[in-house]
Amino acid sequence: MSDLSLDGFLNLFKKKVNVQDSGQYVELEVEKADKPSAKVFVKYFVISKYEDSNAIMDDIRSGYTLLFLKVKELREKGGIEELKRTISRIKRTSDATGAQIVGVDEDYLLVVPDFVKVEKGNVLSEGTSQ
Repeated sequence: MSDLSLDGFLNLFKKKVNVQDSGQYVELEVEKADKPSAKVFVKYFVISKYEDSNAIMDDIRSGYTLLFLKVKELREKGGIEELKRTISRIKRTSDATGAQIVGVDEDYLLVVPDFVKVEKGNVLSEGTSQ
């Protein structure tokens, strides 16, 4: 096994490294990289036709997108059969990836990745306080 010198060891780092030698130890300061980009996205879609589900399914497959879907226009324009067909397609993709699909009310759906759990609670009336 070959012995690496301090210079050889420092060359293993990909980023610029500042070295301060205080005699008993060597202090390494590595420049900090830019902040990492967001890993979880929240997207809002208005679904007005069956073909709109293509982009939604791509986001579901990514596994890191929370989707808030408005289906009111699809129900009004395409009818109940078109709505059922579109939701069925989205549900198949959700089931295959472990995502959860939840109806928020008759006009909205929420699709969340497998690492997010949605708990349904009781609806609080206006006069009720927590």
